[in-house]
Order: sequence, then C-alpha cells, then structure tokens
Amino acid sequence: MATATEPHAKRSRRANFSDEEMMAMILGWQDRQDVLRERFSQNITAERKKKAWEDVTTEVNSVSRILRGTEEVKKKFVDFKSVVKKKMSIIRQEQEKTGGGTSEAKALTHIEEAMAQVIKEIQVSGIPGLQDPGSM
Repeated sequence: MATATEPHAKRSRRANFSDEEMMAMILGWQDRQDVLRERFSQNITAERKKKAWEDVTTEVNSVSRILRGTEEVKKKFVDFKSVVKKKMSIIRQEQEKTGGGTSEAKALTHIEEAMAQVIKEIQVSGIPGLQDPGSM
C-alpha cells in the first residue's frame, strides 16, 4: 500500500486478446463443451472443469505472445459471450423493425460470428435432464 510520501505506482494494463487468441479460446471451449457446459455430477466434477479450463488456457497461450492465466481466459470467455449476445439481440431487434431504410446495427465480426455459433449451440440444446412440458 502506498503512503502519502510514496508516488502512486501506475498499474500496467494487460494487452487485449488478439483474434488468434480469441479463436483458440472459442475452439478450445467447443472441444471441451461436454465438460464445461454440464452441471456438476458424479462424472462432471470441479476438478474436471478446472482441468478443461486449464486446457483451453494452454491452447490460448500456444498462440499468444502474452502468458494468460486460467481465470483471465475464463473471464474473457464469459464477458465476450455476453457482449456477443447483446449485439445479436440488437441485430435481431433491427431486423424486426417495421418500415424501410438501412439497419443501424453493425454486423458481427468473424470472431463474434464464431462465438454466436457457440451461443446458438447452447440455446438449441437447452438444459440437460429437463423435459419439455408440451411433450408430457
């Protein structure tokens, strides 16, 4: 902790994730989604999930020029998924508007499109073990 006589040490900011790191993260998650998406059970333990995220981090670090930590990669995945979901929602709202004219929503980048595919897979498969009320 800095005292009144010591100058404040400026915290250096981590570099942004590159496109290569983002794709490695998304593809690494997709390769391990059977573990990372499932709820905890006898087969899916916290240790297995931790190992899966460590493997994703290893893939990111293999293409990165900066050594990334597991928590940093996990947080980036969750945050980026949220950003893409919001952008997808804005695009959908723009498409459903009545009237002519051009859309004000920006198109997804190729990295965002890859994440959108992950999001769509999650939405389509639903919650495992939950039965559709209409099929009863």
